[in-house]
Order: sequence, then C-alpha cells, then structure tokens
Amino acid sequence: MKKQVVSMLLATCMLAVAVAGCGAIGAPQGATTEASVQADAQNESSAASEATSAEEGTVEAEAGKGAGGTPWMDSSIKDNYTADTPTDPADDFHFYANKDWFVETDIPDGYGSWAHYHERGLEVKKQCIELLKDTSIKGHDAELVRNLNSLILDWDSRNKLGISEIKGEYDKIAEAESIDDITKLLTDKETVYDYFEFINFGAMLGLNDPETYLALVDTPALTLGDSAEYSQRTENGENVYGYNKDLFAYMAQKYGMSEDEANKCFENAIDFETKLASKIYTTNEQYAEDFYEKVNNEMTFDEVTSYCKNFPLKDILTALGYKYDGKYLVTTPDYLTHLDELYTDENLEGIKSLLIVDDILSYAMALDKDTYDKRNEIRSKYFGTSGAVSDEEMAYNNVLSLLPDSMQIVYIEKYGSEEDKKKMTELCQEVIDTYRELLSENDWVSEETKNYAIEKLDNITIHSAYPDKFNDTSGINFDGCSFIGAIKEINLNKVKENIKLLGTKVDKEKWADGFAVTQCNAFYNPQDNSINMIIGMMGEPFFSSDMSKEELYASIAGCWVGHEVSHAFDSNGAQFDKDGQLRDWWNKDDKVEFQSRIEKMDNYLNSLVAFGDNHVVGGNIDTEMVADMTGLQCALRMASKVDNFDYKKFFITFAQVRAEISTYSTELNRLLQDPHPLNYLRTNVSVQQFDEFYEAFDVKEGDNMYLAPEDRLIVW
Repeated sequence: MKKQVVSMLLATCMLAVAVAGCGAIGAPQGATTEASVQADAQNESSAASEATSAEEGTVEAEAGKGAGGTPWMDSSIKDNYTADTPTDPADDFHFYANKDWFVETDIPDGYGSWAHYHERGLEVKKQCIELLKDTSIKGHDAELVRNLNSLILDWDSRNKLGISEIKGEYDKIAEAESIDDITKLLTDKETVYDYFEFINFGAMLGLNDPETYLALVDTPALTLGDSAEYSQRTENGENVYGYNKDLFAYMAQKYGMSEDEANKCFENAIDFETKLASKIYTTNEQYAEDFYEKVNNEMTFDEVTSYCKNFPLKDILTALGYKYDGKYLVTTPDYLTHLDELYTDENLEGIKSLLIVDDILSYAMALDKDTYDKRNEIRSKYFGTSGAVSDEEMAYNNVLSLLPDSMQIVYIEKYGSEEDKKKMTELCQEVIDTYRELLSENDWVSEETKNYAIEKLDNITIHSAYPDKFNDTSGINFDGCSFIGAIKEINLNKVKENIKLLGTKVDKEKWADGFAVTQCNAFYNPQDNSINMIIGMMGEPFFSSDMSKEELYASIAGCWVGHEVSHAFDSNGAQFDKDGQLRDWWNKDDKVEFQSRIEKMDNYLNSLVAFGDNHVVGGNIDTEMVADMTGLQCALRMASKVDNFDYKKFFITFAQVRAEISTYSTELNRLLQDPHPLNYLRTNVSVQQFDEFYEAFDVKEGDNMYLAPEDRLIVW
C-alpha cells in the first residue's frame, strides 16, 4: 500500500509556491522543505529531483559590470573561490558578507547543500532523535514514533525479509497478459492501493470555496520530475534519469530480472511516460500566473468519469472510496482524455513497464541494507553528495515523513514554549502594522485597490510556533508489523482519514496540516490568508531573546515574517481575496500596472546569467523575489524608526541568513526547478533596490552592486 494521498500537481503548487514554505530553497515539490535534508524520507521521484552530477565540476564566474550578464559569481559553489579571493561590498555583497563562513564550512555527508537553515534544522533533529529513545514519554503517538524508529533501524529483520513481502506485487504485473488484467489490478479492492494508477487523488480545499474539502483528480508524479524533460532533456534531467535507471537496474535483479531486461523495462517505462508527459504541466507552466485559472475545473462525478471510456477511472475512484456527491477539482481534463486514448493493448508493454518501475523504486528506502547502501552510492555518482547521514538521522527523516503528526506532538510536549509563541506573535503583528504603512503610502494603485489590500492585510491570521491540534493517529497500530508493513498501515490510515474529509469544512485549528513544524521553515497560506512562523525556525541564528534590533529586523522582519506577509501580495497570492477565495479583487488599471512591474522584474532577472551558460528564469522565481524585496522594504521601514540604527550590521545579517553552500548538481536543479532565487541573488538583487544599502557601503555607479534608480524593481 503505497499510494500517495495528496495529489501531486496542484498540492505541489499550493504548498511549494502559494503556501510558500520559504525557509530554505530547494523545496522539491510539496510542503517538504529542503530536499538535501529530507531526501532520505522522500519517495524516489522526489529524492531524484534533488540534484544532478557534480562531475561537471567548477563553474567559473564571468567578469561583468552592472545590470545583466554575470555581475556576481555563484558563491554557493565552493570551487568558484579560495580563501585568497578578495571581497568588496560594492562588487558582490553576498560574498563579502559570507566569505569566512563559505571558506570554513563544508557540506556534511549525505547532504547536497548546507546552510544556517540546516544548522537550525539539525539542532531540532538531534532533539527529536533523543526523544525517539526516551521511553519515559507516554502516549499513543510516542509509542508510534518509537516503534517505527525501531523497525527502521532493525537491519537484521529488514535484511532477512528482503523483497519477500512485496515480490507478489511485481509478479502480478509481470503475469498480466492484457489490458483487462491491468484493469483488474487497478480496480480490485485487494490490490487497488498497491499500484501506480496513472492519476493522483486526494481531498483538498477548493479554490472557489476554501472552507470545504473536495476531491482532487490530478496528474501523476513522473520519474524525471518535470514533464519538460521528456521533450527536451536537460543536464539535470539526464542525471535524474541516470540515477533512477541505475537504481532500478540494481533492484530489479533482486526480483529475478537480468540487467539487460531491467534496462529495457526502464526504457519502455520512460517511453510510455513520454507519451503521458505531453499533457502534464511543466515546471514553468506551474509557476505561471495563470496556473490556478487553468487547473480550477470543478465537475461532478459523472462529468469527471465521462472523460474515460477505456481507462477505468470510475471503478478506481469507487474502489478507493473517492466517489461522493460533491465536487471534483480536475486539474488537467486533457490529460484524462489523453490517458484514455493510450490505455490500450497496443501500449500494454509500456504500461506494464511503468507499473513495474514505479512499484520497485517506491520501496528503495524500505528494503535491506545492501539496497540502502547502493542507493547512497548511486546518489553520490549522480547528485554530487558524499557518504550518507547516520542511521539515526536516516531513521528520524523517515519517521517525520511517515508520522509527521505524531512526531510533532511529541516534540511540542517537550519543547513547546508559550512565551516564545507569544513573542513571535507580537513580532508578526509589528511587521503587519509596518506593512500597513507601506500599503497606505503606495502611490501607484487606486484607493479602491489600496483599501482592499489593507483589508486583506488586516484579515491575515497569525499562526505562531505550533498548532494545538493535529490529525488523528489512533487508527494506526504496528503490532506484528515489519517496516514495510508499518508503511502500509500508515498509508491505509491516511487514505481513510483523507476520504473522511470529502465535503467537510476545514478545521482551522490544524493550521500546519501537511507542513511539519519541526522543520526550519515558514509559510504563507493563501487559502486561509495566514502567515505561519513555526517552531522549527525559532532558534539560533534566526531568533533569540538577546538579538540586537539590527539582527532581529534583518532576520525576522526581513527574511521571515515580512517575506511571508509579502506572499499575500505577490503574483500568486494577489489572486486570492481576504478570505482565501480565488477571486480577482483588483481595479483593472491597477492590475495592468502590477503586471508591468512583475514583467520588469522578470526581464531583469532573465538578463542575469546564474552560472556557466545557465540563465535565470524570472517567471519561475518572481513570486519569491517579490517577497524577498518587499520583506526587506518592510524591515527598512521598521529600522527608520530606530535611533542610531546600524545599517551595515543590518544588511550583513540579511545576507548571512541566506548563506549556503551547495554541490553543483543541487544548484543546477534549483535553478531549473525551484521557485526560490539562488541564494546569492536573494541577497544581491534585493539589497540593490534600496538607497540605504548604497549609503551604508558607498556603492556608486559602475560598481557591480549598482542599479540605476530608474531600473530598480520595487513592486509595492
């Protein structure tokens, strides 16, 4: 039982873009924030999108001045500099502020990158790992996480079982002789949860009614991640492909396939996915402003199932329990028609191959030690990582991924602080009050739009540290379970709980649902118009009781709270009203001006060469860039009210929050797939918009950090 409950495409966009988890870049599709930290707890497709090969090696910075081209080197890639490389705040401010940390820091084993986010995240991880050993903590959730942790670490049992528990799933696919045999596997109540079903299903809040859960019918996750990789393979795609192919070839031989047979099976699967991918939105399309409009297709059960005559959509929905009398949100109707046309005996070999590849790869983290070690070896080959995290950390990553609610409950009982919760709430309110000043003084929107924007701002809900309510885990029982058995038990419970949501109203007390508060991150949720500052980021170096005003404003006001508030008014968040409904509340002329400002930003970002021959894609990152710059704008407004404010210290802290080193492969993947700008751009592009920066560091025309006033990119 390994079906993913939450649909991939729209949930991805809502959680990774609109719900904008923003602590660390690299969030690969979904509310999991930072692939290099959590890859061991992700399924293979998500983990594979973490990075590509570092063997391409050094990326030399090109010389350049002013706007466009390559004014700065990507200092996340350590091969670009040495301890002797000179620094100048007017030349490359991000490198100037972080050089010592860059030179002295190395990426730990098992990671594709390392940042202050990871440092804080690791602190929380260590606390959680100790909690997993503490038998004095009582309660159902504590028992669940301890038992699961023990099952994961029991290599003797996992080695002994091998593939014995799951071999039957493969055999049933291999024995299928017709499309009717495949249909039986996909629709029989005994096997309906076991296989890739070519469509993802889930319960999700509607875009038209953010108070009520409806059924989501969505496109599937793809082996190569981005559907664009199937028509024009990038360097990143080649390495994701190589990783999956090598891992599958190794695992398939445990099932009795030869290496040649495994390679042929994988190629057949990719060939069939190529056909499917032609009707699945690309990453660029998912980040486009009109994406929500495209996917907002509400239908009845009969209307949804009418798209499929060959593919057994009606029977699958019924067998899964997703048949009900309410609305269905169908993200890609054309995909359903296309899938139906492909679901024939003529494509039987490709369909079987894709089912086999998905089935085998989905268990890569759940099998024996040899498979785990081989997986890490292949990751190192293609992703540029070295070694692996400790078994304890690997186990915790899996526990958090599989039992997020239980792990959070245990952590909060031990480390939750009402005092810190109150202080964060007060800081959030201070930022919102300052943001109101910025909106009130805005000189390019009409009073109509300005007043509604302020009304939306005043309607933002502040969620601090952790919620008081989590999902019910009482239906989960691990008695007699192996690790794989526990995974199936957890997923079956998730399906049952997910189905219960259909047609019901949202429980707003569970505000962090789908986003673990033990992660070092924060997010804005457009569907309830809330900012969510979670306990995972509430520690050094981002938040402490003895921080100076300069440090507090740069970190919390600029990079965290101000950033998240700004998502309510970026090109995605601005499509939702104060109550979280997808609705156009803009004056027509104001909307044209807003879009022209976004276009100006995109054009500037498009002119920048990130590294090598790789250009920045402005349309992919403009929402996060708006949030970065407007958060900084808000923090500077707060700073202007403080006597003798040290702007140099403030800007240096702002840059240091974004310090990160990465493998070449991780950096390339982020450039192509992540909605966040690369870290050096988050610093340099943001600060060069404000006079206070130029004055603090004596930046003048002709300097790399200089941007002429008429070219600056202030949106709000």
